[in-house]
Amino acid sequence: MRRSAIRSVPALAFCVASGLAACSGGSTTPQTLAQVQAKLAATLPKPYIEDLVIESVAVEGNALVEVIRSPLGTAAKTRANPRFNELRQAEAIELRGWCSDPVIQPLLKTDAALKRRFVDRNGGVFFEVEMAARACPAATTNAGAPAP
Repeated sequence: MRRSAIRSVPALAFCVASGLAACSGGSTTPQTLAQVQAKLAATLPKPYIEDLVIESVAVEGNALVEVIRSPLGTAAKTRANPRFNELRQAEAIELRGWCSDPVIQPLLKTDAALKRRFVDRNGGVFFEVEMAARACPAATTNAGAPAP
């Protein structure tokens, strides 16, 4: 028992010397979120699908939030549609595609969340979908690897 404690001293010293960032097991720094947000924001606005537009991206707490605007319809009417939950479920699955964006890669081993907020032309929220960046398929297979 004592021998393993002695071996962990160099590792502990490294963590302290490096500011704990490399040894924290995935804490998200505001700086990393801000860097990713700035890179994505520089490409916006851009089309999403059909008439939807990715309007902005922001950092809210520990989440990177993409705001996707629809120029048609209203949130209240759309939420009343009996098939509304199907749309939300489809977008929750589609969110996984964001994981493959090379700009997102620095977040995959952090505690960050990825969120998409769908809004109408007046800012009314249709719905939001969210997932932990760690849940990205790429987080367990090739995080940090160059994009193909």
